[in-house]
Amino acid sequence: MRRILLFFMLVLAAPLEAQQQDTSRIPTGVRLGMIYQPLKRPTLAVRPFSGEAERAALAEQVGEIVRRDLDYSDRFEIFETPPQLRTGPVEYATWNNLGVVYVVTGSLEPLENGHLLRLALHDVVYGTVRQIQAFALPEAGDENFRLAVHAAADEVVRWATGQPGMAASRIVFVRRGRDGGSELMVVDSDGENLRRIASGSRAMMSPVWSPDGSRIAYSVEQDDASWHLVERVLATGEVRTISSRAVISMTPAYSPDGRRLAFAVTGDRSNAEIYDYDVQQRCCLRLVRGGPGEDISPTYSPDGRRLAFMSDRLGQPHIYVMSAEGGEATLLSPYVYGEVGYYTSPDWSPESSLVAFHGRSRGGRFQLMIADAAKPGSTVQQITEEGTSEDPSWAPDGRHIVFKGVRSTGYGLYVIDTATGRTRPLVLGSDARVPDWSPALLRASALTVRGE
Repeated sequence: MRRILLFFMLVLAAPLEAQQQDTSRIPTGVRLGMIYQPLKRPTLAVRPFSGEAERAALAEQVGEIVRRDLDYSDRFEIFETPPQLRTGPVEYATWNNLGVVYVVTGSLEPLENGHLLRLALHDVVYGTVRQIQAFALPEAGDENFRLAVHAAADEVVRWATGQPGMAASRIVFVRRGRDGGSELMVVDSDGENLRRIASGSRAMMSPVWSPDGSRIAYSVEQDDASWHLVERVLATGEVRTISSRAVISMTPAYSPDGRRLAFAVTGDRSNAEIYDYDVQQRCCLRLVRGGPGEDISPTYSPDGRRLAFMSDRLGQPHIYVMSAEGGEATLLSPYVYGEVGYYTSPDWSPESSLVAFHGRSRGGRFQLMIADAAKPGSTVQQITEEGTSEDPSWAPDGRHIVFKGVRSTGYGLYVIDTATGRTRPLVLGSDARVPDWSPALLRASALTVRGE
């Protein structure tokens, strides 16, 4: 993404003297603060799942997926089950003495064309089963087997916290192909099941999921150095061209209802401007007027009524918010008169008014930051400090963020929990960039077996 942004800022940007900016709505004196509040998380244990002889190994695998999903939800302290408590009745008094709040048990049973996963959440403090439910899983070789297990794990998170997890989702990203082009890759939220969904001899950039998870829009470089915007239907592999006339069309974002697609467009003699497109009717390109300067990287608010975007109208890239219909914009990123700022790649949380982006920290490196669009001018939180961190994208739970980063563990994609700061690698050892986190791709309600 930095290569594209530098292209916009250095090649296309208008001279600062030619720009005009109303400073009456610019928050001044905003400083960055790294704020993590200590959280009291309940302790949870996952006992090894049981299964008949021919299913024992698969049951163990399913249990490990669920345990890891609950760990990666960052809502629990995971307790390793002692050998003497791995089988038999759940002894609430013993678990309580160990300080465990919840125990998850599971079993795998035969089911026509698949497996029956029976999960139970035991409330140790009250000595009772809080919830028990059976879920229909496809055969282990099915491409959606792991996704179904993730969805069941998300339901356990909901049972315990009232809020679903984010395991049943995937991340799309771009990496460099062997022929010098690009590969469009998809990986599960836990870093497993990595696969290629598209490749080509030309570069691809800025992929984004549709709200229903059935399509991905992205930009493709053409032989004449222009960039066309296309939409790929995942079920069929069909590729539809959305924008092909402009020199550059990129950084797309779907509206929450999936009806419109906003993206940046620039021509031979014009600044980059934000347009939107009617996806349902497959027509009707419309300019969303935002003001002077280069405007790129739009991202919709959860209600679809506002857009956050990047603009260089102050001379350097900054994050702004405006109506999705266009009009006056409010500065969201930190601004201090006389200090150089550089903030870009905004992504609006699907669950709140928070907007994540990356910016240059006081150490000179790019780090992730979060601002509240409901409170322009309030403190902006810097949530990373190690190495470099760029191109954030929110998980469907509105709590986790995937980003491109460099850490002591290597270069690649990482996931951070914005509540605790806990960071884990997702994909390492590859030229992975511009990630986008999908919505929830499968709900446990679609797997629930009634009467069980």
